[in-house]
Amino acid sequence: MNDGTPFPRKVREFLREEYRLAFRHDHWNIGIVDAPIHAFLEPDGELEVTWFPLPAPGRYLADPFGLSRGSGTDILFEEFDFQSSQGSISWARAEADGHVSPARVAIELPFHASYPYLVEREGSVFCIPETADAQEVSLYRALEFPHRWTKDATLIPGLAGLDNTLIERDGRLWLFNTDRNDGAFSKLRIWHAPDLRGPWKPHAANPVKTDLGSARPAGTPFVYDGELYRPGQDSSRGYGSSVVLNRVLRLTTTEYREERAAVVPPFRDGTHRHGIHTLAAAGDRTLVDGKRFAFNGWAMARNVLGRRPTMS
Repeated sequence: MNDGTPFPRKVREFLREEYRLAFRHDHWNIGIVDAPIHAFLEPDGELEVTWFPLPAPGRYLADPFGLSRGSGTDILFEEFDFQSSQGSISWARAEADGHVSPARVAIELPFHASYPYLVEREGSVFCIPETADAQEVSLYRALEFPHRWTKDATLIPGLAGLDNTLIERDGRLWLFNTDRNDGAFSKLRIWHAPDLRGPWKPHAANPVKTDLGSARPAGTPFVYDGELYRPGQDSSRGYGSSVVLNRVLRLTTTEYREERAAVVPPFRDGTHRHGIHTLAAAGDRTLVDGKRFAFNGWAMARNVLGRRPTMS
């Protein structure tokens, strides 16, 4: 069927897409900003980022979450392997002087995992990683933070939850995510419970928001000047195009409203200036990720064969 697009334009668009799939692949890396997360509410804030050393060839790092320990920050993140097209949860320590330890395995799982959201409660450290391949939202508890973990509970069975993000508000716990099987980038869902291990109930208005430009979670919510803000991914112009800071106006078990308060674009300087999709508080520092484009043979082969990598 002819859609009215001139044939030469169709050819150009086809060749452009084929070039992108063959030679232009997303490579993510983690950075640290020595400023609190609320500093990103300032328009045109000139915040400097210190990037991790580039990961080994065939890998990228994304989705950082960390806790301050002593003079440094212990950080969990997704370490993606282009060859297996699978992410795992690794960790590294970033010292105040800028030194970063090598990445090591933190939580080893037989399926893709990413977005290791960290929670401290009752003297323990917990992690709610993205485990959509297992069709569940699971809770892991640190036996020795940050490198020894055990599965503690299944919070929501049967849900391919993406970017699970937890907050405590008004005496309840609230879990935000999207569903890979229905609106992975555009439909925000909320779950609530009286305790970390549940029982978790779906929000009465799920999905509470449908918006490709701000729904999917993108890091740690935070309170500033008495107001709650929730980072969300803007995928309206491509994966990881920016992070939106949403001001939460209403959060109950039956209602949810938020409005756009600020937009955090990719960092303009340096090699990782083509994308951002995580903004996570770690004490007085903020963890981010950034995207650059580079060639990867495994990604090219997979794309040529019609397979797409799992996105963190």
